[in-house]
Amino acid sequence: MAEEMGTEVNFNVNTVSHGEHKEPEKKTKSKKKSKNDLRPVGYCVLSFFLAVILFLLTICVSLKVTLFSSEYMLQTMATKDYYQQVTEELRGQLDSLSHASGLSTEFTDSFVDSIDIREDIVRYVNSFYKGTSSVIDTTSFKQKYRAAIDAYIEENNEDGIEVKESAIEYLVNEAADIYSNSIEIPFFSVLANYVVKLSSPLTITMIVLVVIGAVLAAIMFLTNEFKHRGYRYLSYAFLSAAICNSVIAGIIMVTKVFSKVNITTRSLYHLFVAYFNGIFTYFWIFAGAFFVLGVIFFVLFAKKHRKLSRTQH
Repeated sequence: MAEEMGTEVNFNVNTVSHGEHKEPEKKTKSKKKSKNDLRPVGYCVLSFFLAVILFLLTICVSLKVTLFSSEYMLQTMATKDYYQQVTEELRGQLDSLSHASGLSTEFTDSFVDSIDIREDIVRYVNSFYKGTSSVIDTTSFKQKYRAAIDAYIEENNEDGIEVKESAIEYLVNEAADIYSNSIEIPFFSVLANYVVKLSSPLTITMIVLVVIGAVLAAIMFLTNEFKHRGYRYLSYAFLSAAICNSVIAGIIMVTKVFSKVNITTRSLYHLFVAYFNGIFTYFWIFAGAFFVLGVIFFVLFAKKHRKLSRTQH
């Protein structure tokens, strides 16, 4: 009987001890399961932040290669025949001045040169990006205009009527003001102040965004138990950034917001519209690049996932 009691006691002890070990195992399993359930949410959050970083990087790079680049401004001027349009408008205004002063209509053609105008515009644009004086130098134009007036008076003043020097100076100064106003770009002179001040901070911001984006991508790969899932979350980030870029550029294209601006001269209007629409063209370029990368990462994820599924089965 003692043996039976001993056996019963041992059985109960074993039962109790077995139950005590079983309960912590359930807790650890539930903790692991809850952690595994939260990981995909965390990676989705990282993917969202990476998409934001890519969108901000799009803005910074687009501004750097357009608004902060003298080459972009000069290229826009060349492609939109800005120099020729300015020459025609300048010639028309100087013709009106010549007609009001009693000069012939052909007088303006003797000193208005599109090549000189182009050189002065290029010099004017570069002065902003270099942070130097943006005052338009009209010395050469005044000399040409004065020489043209002297030659005109000598050729057409048969009666030898004396022309007052003050009248000639007034006419030269009026023509120089017209010339200066034709070359000046009002909206560009406002932007130029920010271009000079923000150029270096913008470059630093781009570097910081690239570093943050690389760190987020590394976290997705290095902390993920299944490496192929990193490709999936990267595809989410790039495809989201592509959609965001497309939406912004699409709104600008559909609304034609820059085309509705009211600018007096035809040359400045065409330059303004082409200049700012060109900035958002880079949004389309980045959207296309992000879309391609997003598709590539998703294809890599699908291949890795399929291969892993085959090895497990």
